[in-house]
Amino acid sequence: MSNETQTENYNSPEGVVLSNPSLPSIGYLAGFAVYDGSINYHSFVQSLRDCFEENEDAELSTYRNLIPTPRHGGSAFSQAVRSLETKAQRIVHDDPASPTTNNKNGMRIKRNGEYGYTTQWSIVALRRNKEYALRRTRRGFIDGQPRQLVIEDTPYRIRKAFPNASYCREWSLSFVQSVWTDEIKTPSTDDLRKCVVLEPMMAETLPPDGRFMRLAQERLRDAFVQASICIDDDKMRKKVRNTLKNEYGGILPHASSGGTYFIYDPNKTLLPALNNLGIVVEHFATTANSASRDAMWVEREHPWWESLTEADHALEIPAVAHYESGMRILAYGSSAKQLDDIKKMYVSTMQTAQVKYYQVVQKMLQDGQIDEELLALKRDEVNEMLEKSKRELGADTVTLATARYKEVRSVLSSRLANVWSPAQREDAAEQERINARIHRIVSFEDEEPTPEETQ
Repeated sequence: MSNETQTENYNSPEGVVLSNPSLPSIGYLAGFAVYDGSINYHSFVQSLRDCFEENEDAELSTYRNLIPTPRHGGSAFSQAVRSLETKAQRIVHDDPASPTTNNKNGMRIKRNGEYGYTTQWSIVALRRNKEYALRRTRRGFIDGQPRQLVIEDTPYRIRKAFPNASYCREWSLSFVQSVWTDEIKTPSTDDLRKCVVLEPMMAETLPPDGRFMRLAQERLRDAFVQASICIDDDKMRKKVRNTLKNEYGGILPHASSGGTYFIYDPNKTLLPALNNLGIVVEHFATTANSASRDAMWVEREHPWWESLTEADHALEIPAVAHYESGMRILAYGSSAKQLDDIKKMYVSTMQTAQVKYYQVVQKMLQDGQIDEELLALKRDEVNEMLEKSKRELGADTVTLATARYKEVRSVLSSRLANVWSPAQREDAAEQERINARIHRIVSFEDEEPTPEETQ
C-alpha cells in the first residue's frame, strides 16, 4: 500500500482502528479473552520474575496489583467441591450378591445384561459456599420393568470446618506475602486440609461405601489446597475486567458482550499500565493455558475413584489447550464517526445505570417502604457515571441519556406522591418539602423537576 493510500485511509470520515495505541486518538479499545487454565500462584510470580534480568524487584512490583490472588475460604471451598462432580455417566459393575454391594435393587446396565448401573455425581447447594450435598444419580434396568429407571440419593454431606471465621483469609494473606517476601515462611497446608469435611448425610451412621468416602475426602482436601494456592481463568478474567472498568474507567461498547472496553485517555497516561496488564494476560497464556486440564475440577477420561495403572495414567495426560489468552489495545476515536460510536457507548452505559436505579425505586414502591439512604447511595453511583460522561464527552451526551426517562420519572413521581397522606399534602410548606424529596429520589443532578413533582 502506498503512502498516499495510507494517508487517505487515515483521513477518511469513518476513521481507522490503529494497532499502535500511541498514535493520536481520544482513547483505546482494550479487548481481552481469557481461556481455561490454572497455575500455582508462586510458580506464576516466579516465572514472571525470571523474565526480568535486572532490577527484578523494582520491575516486578509494578505488576503485583495486576495479578489476581488465589481463592480463599468459601470461594476455594465451592471450587474444590466441583472436583467430586462427574458430568459424564460412568458405568459401575455391582453384583447385588456381593457383601459390599450398593445395588440392592438389582439394577442391570442393559436389559437382561450384567448387574450394575451408570452413575453420575452432582452437587446440591445446601448453604452456598458453606455446605453441599453430594448427589448420586443411578440409571439402569430392573427385572420386570420394561424401561430404564432412575434412582437418586444424597449419601454424603460436604461442609466447612474452619477453626475460626478468619483462618482461611489469614492463611491466604500469609501465603501471598511469602511469595513476594523471602523473609516470610510459606504456611503449611496440613491444617488447611482439615478445613473441609466429607461425611455421611445422616449423622452417626456408617457410610454406604467406606472406600469411596475415603477417596472423596482426600480428593476434596487436595482440591481445596489447590484452589487456595492457584489462580485460575475465572480469577484472571475477573481481575482484568475489574481493572479495565473500575481502575481505568472502561466503558462497555454497545455491541460488546463483556470482552472489550473503551478507555478514554487522550493524553496516553494509562498506556503503560494497560501494556503491563497485557503482559500479565500473555504470561497467563504461556504458563496456564497449556495445563488447563491439570486442575482437579476438570473432568478426565477415567472416573476419579478408579485405581489407575501406569498405562491408564499415560492416557490421562491432558491435551494442550486449543486457545491461548490474550489482550489487544487499539487506538480508537480518530474521526467524527468513531466519536459518534463512542458517544453511543456512553449513552448506553448511562441508560443502563438509570434503569437499574429506577428498578430499585419501583421495587421499593411495590414493597411499600422507601429506603432513602440506600437510594442516595445508588443515586451517587449514577451521578458519578453522568459526571464522567459530561467531563469526557460534554453535557449533550448526558442530555441524550436522561431525556428518554422523563416519562418514567413522571410515573414514579405520581406513585411516590401517594406515599404521603392527603392531610400531609394539604399544607403548602409540607407539600414543598415532599416535592423536594420526590425530586431528589427520581432525578439526578442538574435535572429540572417534572410537572408531577411540582404538583
